[in-house]
Amino acid sequence: MLPKRKQIHLTNYDYSGSDAIYFVTLCTHNKQAYFQKPQIAQYIADEIIFRAQTLKEIILFAYCIMPDHLHLLLKLNDGYEKTLQNWVSAFKRYTARLLNQLENITPLWQKNFYEHVVRTDESTKEIAEYIVNNPVRKNIVGDWQEYRFLQINYDVFQ
Repeated sequence: MLPKRKQIHLTNYDYSGSDAIYFVTLCTHNKQAYFQKPQIAQYIADEIIFRAQTLKEIILFAYCIMPDHLHLLLKLNDGYEKTLQNWVSAFKRYTARLLNQLENITPLWQKNFYEHVVRTDESTKEIAEYIVNNPVRKNIVGDWQEYRFLQINYDVFQ
């Protein structure tokens, strides 16, 4: 008998709609440091921005691409009629296919992802700042503004 997988998503929570803000973490397969290579991290950054600004699937509060994982703070846009799991699956599927073709990386992502539904008593701005300070905490840079593969969108906090 196979071991039961740990439930990492909330039971009976509706992950569709545009009311919730999500703190999402996606890890690379076996925690490989694929994103240490700037051109690979740039592909990921470009796809995040494309889905936020061009496709308008998400409202992006912040993201940070670390060597072996990605943090996102986002909200599904009003017009996006699918769930968070659908969005993450589409993002992972596209980036995995792209990086397999361009960089011969397979598999790219760990099977699951982690999400935290931001509660009303939590500060979205503080979580965004926590995300962009990840490279400082990991001693990659001295100041978050020195790190190329992150973004915080203060204008969406209004």
